[in-house]
Amino acid sequence: MPVCPHCDTEYEKETDTCPTCQRTHPAEYGDWSVVESVPNELVGNILQSVLAEDGIPVYLRPHDVPYYGGVKGNAGQSEWGDLLVPLNLRQQAQQCLKTYLESLQEDES
Repeated sequence: MPVCPHCDTEYEKETDTCPTCQRTHPAEYGDWSVVESVPNELVGNILQSVLAEDGIPVYLRPHDVPYYGGVKGNAGQSEWGDLLVPLNLRQQAQQCLKTYLESLQEDES
């Protein structure tokens, strides 16, 4: 069964709305996978844009518990959140992020 990229709830393939968090997501992508954990929302938004510009569907999922004002779902996590992509595009997304991060290092030289 596919897993909601927002709250990790399994849902039926025929639906596009998660029964737990009520968010919609494209059912045709199937399972989603974490491609990168991000330290804060700004970095998450930048990397999300990089992947989206490359045509890769992406969700930025914070680790905060909904409706609890910044309380983390797992106190042991140091990251702010995760970038999720369809499982079948994970390798492409990893390469896209690697290329982007390498270009930043080249600019510093």
